[in-house]
Amino acid sequence: MSFKKSLLKNILTLGGYNYVSQIAVFLSSIILSRLLLPEEYGFVALITVFTGFVTVFADAGLSFAIIRSDYGRTYHKAINNLSFYIGVLLFAITVILAYPIAYFYKDMKLIVPTIVMSTIFIFGAFTIVPGAILTKHLKFNYIGKARLISNVISILFMILFAFIGLSYWSLIIPNILLHITQYIFFEYKVRIGFKFYKLSYPIIAYRKTKILITNISSFNTINYWARNSDNLIIGKVYSSYDLGIYNRAYKMLSLAHSLISGLFGTVLYPSLKKLRSDGGNINKEYNNILGIISIINFPIGAILILIPDYFVRILWGNNWLLVADLLPYFGLLIIFQTLITTTGHMFILLEREKTFMQVGVISAIIMVLAIIFGAFFSVKLIAISYTITYLLVIVPIYLYFAMIKTFGFTIPNILNFWMPKIVIGVSILVAELADQQFIIFGLMFLYAIHLIYFQRNDFMKMKQMLVQKFGGSFQI
Repeated sequence: MSFKKSLLKNILTLGGYNYVSQIAVFLSSIILSRLLLPEEYGFVALITVFTGFVTVFADAGLSFAIIRSDYGRTYHKAINNLSFYIGVLLFAITVILAYPIAYFYKDMKLIVPTIVMSTIFIFGAFTIVPGAILTKHLKFNYIGKARLISNVISILFMILFAFIGLSYWSLIIPNILLHITQYIFFEYKVRIGFKFYKLSYPIIAYRKTKILITNISSFNTINYWARNSDNLIIGKVYSSYDLGIYNRAYKMLSLAHSLISGLFGTVLYPSLKKLRSDGGNINKEYNNILGIISIINFPIGAILILIPDYFVRILWGNNWLLVADLLPYFGLLIIFQTLITTTGHMFILLEREKTFMQVGVISAIIMVLAIIFGAFFSVKLIAISYTITYLLVIVPIYLYFAMIKTFGFTIPNILNFWMPKIVIGVSILVAELADQQFIIFGLMFLYAIHLIYFQRNDFMKMKQMLVQKFGGSFQI
C-alpha cells in the first residue's frame, strides 16, 4: 500500500472516532450554553490560562522520544516513571500557584477550583507512555475508540452536573474523569504497568531525551503564551463575561486544531518516520498532506466567515451573540493555522528541534506584541490584530525559515501552493474589516475553485478512500 493510501486510511480510522467525539463535544456545547452562563465559562477560563501553560510541560517531548527511539520496554517503563515525577511536580507547582492566580485576578474563589484542576497533571501523566506506544505501533483504531468513549463519559457528566446546578464545577470535574478513563483504556491495551524504579532509571531516560525535552518545552512555553496571552489580558483588563465570549470564539479555533492538526499530527509523525526509514520522499508526501488539510479546513473556516450570526444564534442562543463578531477572524486563522502547525512534526522528524524553538520565539514575540496592541482598544481588536499579524507576518516567517531553509522546499514550490491562499486570505480579511459581505462571499467562492482545481487529485484520492471505507466494510 502506498504512503498516501496508508496515511489516509489511518487518518480515516482515527478521524472517524475523533470527528464523532468532537461532534459530541460540539453538540454538548449547545446544551451547556443554555445551562451555564458566559461568566461561568469565563471563570474556568481564568484558571485554564495558567493550568494550560503548566500542561505544556506534562509531555514535553516524551511521546516523541518513545516514537522516535528504538529502545524497548525497560526504556518505556523508565519514561513512565519520569512522566509520573513530572506530573507530581506540575501538580505541586499549580497548587502553590493557586493563591497567586486568585490574587492576580482579585478573586479568592479561584483557589479551590485551581487546586482541584491541578490533579489532572497526575492522572494525565499515566496516559503519556501507553498512548505513545499505541501511536508508535499505529494502533489508531483503538486510540480512536478509547478517546471517543472517554469523551462521551466526560460529556455526560458535564451535562448532568450542569443540570443539577454545579455551575463551573460542571466543566472541571468531568475533565479529570476524562484522563482517568483514557488511562484505563490505554493501560488495558499496552499493559505497561507501573512500579517505582531506582531513581537512576528515570534520570538515564531523561538524559537520553534531554535535548528533545528542552527544545520542545521551550517552544511549547513560548508558543503557549503567544496563543494565550489574549485570554490572560482579557481576563485581567476586561471581565469574566468578556473572557467567556472571547473564549467561546477561541474554542472554535481549538476545535479545528483538535479535528485537523491534532488528528493529522498523531498520524503524520509516526507515518513520516516510517517513510523516511524506508527511504521515501518525505517532502513530496508532506506537501500532499498540506493539500488534504487545506480541503478539510475550508468548510469549517467558511461557516465561521460567511454565516457567524446564524451559527451563534442557532447553536448557543442570544446570550452569546457577541461571539459572532469574532468568528470570521478565527475562521481565517483556522484556514492557515491548521496548515502551519504541522511544521512542528517535520522539525522534530528532521531532528531540528533547536530551529523549531528559535522560529517559535520570533513568532511568539511578534504575536504577543500584536495582542497587547489590540488590548488597548477592545476585545474585538485583539482578534483582528491576532489575525492580521498571523497572515502577514507569521505565515511568511514559517514559509521561509521552516519550508525553505529547513525542509528544503523550492521557492516555486512554495509560491505554487501558498501564494493563492495568502492573497485570497488577505483579501477576505480586508473585505471583513470593510464589512463587504458580498465581496467576502465572492472571495470564498474563488478560494473553493482554487482548491478544487489545485487539489483535484487529493479530492479524488479522498473520495476513493471514503467509498472503500464507508461504501463497503467498516473493517480496517
